[in-house]
Amino acid sequence: MSEIEIRNLTKRFEGNGQTVEALRDIDLSIEKGDIFGIIGMSGAGKSTLVRCINYLEKPTQGKVLIDGVDLEDLNEKQLRKKRSEIGMIFQSFYLLEQKNALDNVCFPLEIAGMKKKQAREKARKLLETVGIGDKEKAYPSQLSGGQKQRVAIARALATEPKILLCDEATSALDPQTTKAILSLLKEINEKYGITIVIITHQMSVVSQICKKVAIIDNGALVEEGTVDEIFRSPQSDAARDLIFERKVRYIRNFEKNGEPAVV
Repeated sequence: MSEIEIRNLTKRFEGNGQTVEALRDIDLSIEKGDIFGIIGMSGAGKSTLVRCINYLEKPTQGKVLIDGVDLEDLNEKQLRKKRSEIGMIFQSFYLLEQKNALDNVCFPLEIAGMKKKQAREKARKLLETVGIGDKEKAYPSQLSGGQKQRVAIARALATEPKILLCDEATSALDPQTTKAILSLLKEINEKYGITIVIITHQMSVVSQICKKVAIIDNGALVEEGTVDEIFRSPQSDAARDLIFERKVRYIRNFEKNGEPAVV
């Protein structure tokens, strides 16, 4: 049984007398311990899909099952508990500016009722895990983009999730920092066995870290397979466009800097 199962998922938004179909008839299975990429151009519906996975957005129709549990069947208390098993990191970090790195990581632990001393001990270990143990007293304004994302990853790991959702988590970072963050996510996957879902518009991100990938275009799942299969023989126009865009950016970066880089 897959850890994440999405069945016939459709999501519509209503407003101003109009209906927008953000997703339609999505079927997707993600295995436990996998690093799975969901990729598409801006507006394709991929961020809506990731929000449906943890029911921050309730599907208009269809099902989302986590470890065989249909999220539709859960009451609010049960859903909150299930969400604690699903960590999430974002492009914009969403750190609390008035709290230092340590307190940002402590925050979800204290909300969960953990004693302050125990929470701080755990938070320190997590900051060490993500490579910034020396930054525990630093505030977000004193951190680089990569360091902020490491704090956000530590905070997401605080509740010991089984699943980590990454919504454009590297889009605001430079290429070298992106490479370092992706390496960290891979280490976390291997060390803890956490299933990681990467939402991105960058084929380079998928090629570095993901084992399998699904391509979303205009709200529909147009292609799915291993990363090697998609790169070797793309079947959809969306896949071909994404691969072509990556090649163009790679060439431009090479011409500008005189050496290959992650683009």
